[in-house]
Amino acid sequence: MKKLGIAIQVEWLKIKGLGLVYLAIILGAIVPLTGFVSDLFQEHNIDTTELKYPIVETAIQEGIGLKAFVMFFFLLYIIISANRIAQTDHKNGGWLLMETQPVSKLNIYLSKYINLVLLCGICVFSYLTASTVGAVANYYIYPDPAKILDFNMIWLAQTFLRIMLSALGVIALQLMISVIIPGFIWPFLIGTSGLILNIFSLVNRANIEYSPYNVFYIMSKNTNIRSLNHVVSYSEYLGIFWMILFMITGYLWYAKKGFRNAFISNGKSIAGSLILVVAAIGTFFTMTRPIIPKSDPAITTIKGKFETALKIDSVRIFTRDFHKKIAAVPVVNNQFQWESKDNIPMDEYVLEFGNKKYPLVFGKGDWFNLFFRLNDVHMDSFAKSNRKAEQDYSVIEEDFNRDFQYQLDSKEIRNSDDFYNKIRKEWHKNIKYLNKFSTSENYGLSEEFKQYRKQLLAVKFLSSIENYRKISGAANTTPPKELIEELSNTIKSPVRLLKKDSNYLDYKLNQLMAGQNSKGDEDSIIYSKLNTLPAGIEKDRLLGKQLYKSLELKTDSAARNKLFNSEIGFVQDKEVKGFLQNKLVSLNQSQKGMPFPDLNFVDSTGKTQKLSQFRGKYVVIDLWATWCQPCLEIRPTFEVRARSYRYYDNIKFLSVSIDQDKSRWEKFLKTKPSKTLQWYLPNAEKFAMDYGIQGIPRFIIVDPEGKIYNMNAPSPDDDNFVEILNSVKRY
Repeated sequence: MKKLGIAIQVEWLKIKGLGLVYLAIILGAIVPLTGFVSDLFQEHNIDTTELKYPIVETAIQEGIGLKAFVMFFFLLYIIISANRIAQTDHKNGGWLLMETQPVSKLNIYLSKYINLVLLCGICVFSYLTASTVGAVANYYIYPDPAKILDFNMIWLAQTFLRIMLSALGVIALQLMISVIIPGFIWPFLIGTSGLILNIFSLVNRANIEYSPYNVFYIMSKNTNIRSLNHVVSYSEYLGIFWMILFMITGYLWYAKKGFRNAFISNGKSIAGSLILVVAAIGTFFTMTRPIIPKSDPAITTIKGKFETALKIDSVRIFTRDFHKKIAAVPVVNNQFQWESKDNIPMDEYVLEFGNKKYPLVFGKGDWFNLFFRLNDVHMDSFAKSNRKAEQDYSVIEEDFNRDFQYQLDSKEIRNSDDFYNKIRKEWHKNIKYLNKFSTSENYGLSEEFKQYRKQLLAVKFLSSIENYRKISGAANTTPPKELIEELSNTIKSPVRLLKKDSNYLDYKLNQLMAGQNSKGDEDSIIYSKLNTLPAGIEKDRLLGKQLYKSLELKTDSAARNKLFNSEIGFVQDKEVKGFLQNKLVSLNQSQKGMPFPDLNFVDSTGKTQKLSQFRGKYVVIDLWATWCQPCLEIRPTFEVRARSYRYYDNIKFLSVSIDQDKSRWEKFLKTKPSKTLQWYLPNAEKFAMDYGIQGIPRFIIVDPEGKIYNMNAPSPDDDNFVEILNSVKRY
């Protein structure tokens, strides 16, 4: 050990004159410095709605900064420094001179590797330091209330550790190549090919796992440690694996003076080489096989933490489809935890807190550890979970149909053979992506979820084929039989999640009506077919979707009630039945001519107001909230319309806030006063549920008698909005 220490010191003295320390500092700082300089020429406008963010953490991990560093500049530095260290001894017989010293070849080889690791550590430290300094300078040069001056040393240390562990294998590889090849060009070209492979991976979102250089791409897929289940994960383990393999291979090659002597000189060396190869291949394939994280079969756990100035009292968990409440969890000190031993089916759920929603896919035994950074308008989220792959896949989604759907819409694909070839290629590409999908920690999709997404893909492709045949006039052409059979067989036994999916239900309804030329009584045809289907979740969902569409199309409550009463008996599922009953009530009371509720509002002075004071006028209502970005974008147009119609006696514009926190609305009016009448609606959630209002901005017109004139009026920037008001205006 003492001799190794001496060898390391001697090696360090030898490389001091090579300028590698200065090069490490320069290449480490070049990305942050370039970003800082370019920032000087950018406009810096303050957005009052921007989410507060830690400047150092953001500077290091957001944008292309960290990816550009690890996948280009850092890798370039490893290539150059390994080459320079080895070539120094290739010249003038340096290797031979060293081997005459009382130091083992192992110590010589290890000393070079350790010094190379130290140099790479300086490069990484330079990147993190330069990013931190640049972020702090930006903080003071361009003050912004959204910026948080942070120095999270644990986060910085963990980021440093991740980069270095991932790099260990590449460092060992480049040292091995540079030692065994006495020249600068070939080691440099081999290293550059790895750099090119990384760029290819980045562009094509493809893991080339058999490439040791690919660890940087894998690591950069998730640059923030907050979203990792473990600080040391897949890319770091791969880095350690490649390090062990190339250190053994490189040392033996160097010590035995060539490949033949090291690995195939005699039976013993051949046997040792075979053992090394088999062990390496076995370990590699074991490591690269996606992992399905274990769940706790006894309990489901969801916990989380908020970083926000907002007051959040509880977190509610609902089913995504019918918004059925699963649980309400209190928030204490901005933290919450929910545990359940119930037999919860794997499904799509949503967390709701304040005005925010966060989708989740989970079932019994799954666990989540969540972190949210949010304000009224924006939210950042970070998740740790055994369902990490499902969460990431749901966000990324398959790159479905983007290219040829554009071509279809623009009628670029005129030949049906070209279209079907294109769709076959896209289908196989997306299935391959689905089957190989894994997170940056190598977590794979569960078989249940994978089957659901595969079937959903098949539905989308089948629907695209039908749409193409209708739009392009190719209805008489026959799609390739093997393609249709493959897609149809994929959905032959639909999983539970698919039976609830809107895309699948639309497809099945279209299939039921395929070939029907009758336009007279389509309702009776579709319902007669639906009612004969075997009982089960698929029948209930199909009936529910079709019945809801039909109810929406009915113009009066009598016809709506008649249809509802004739079909609701065929629906067995209580949730579907309850959903339809609520929608019927909502549609009936929202139709034109029904009384609009005389709600209690609060004006900007705190006084209670009622809509009935505007009897004799058409009241144009804008439902909005301070956290709703689309509301804020359309608000100026609404106020322009209000000014345009201010001289008409029978029209009144009213802006109604549905913020949960009334003080937010009051503060907004102080900073952005308006000449349009401003009221606040307490308990707006009940009103929204009663009238089926699922999103804002929402525009409502109430007639002079206090009845509904239009419960879902066009947007103020729509010509139809102006036409409606012009048809009723009078001086």
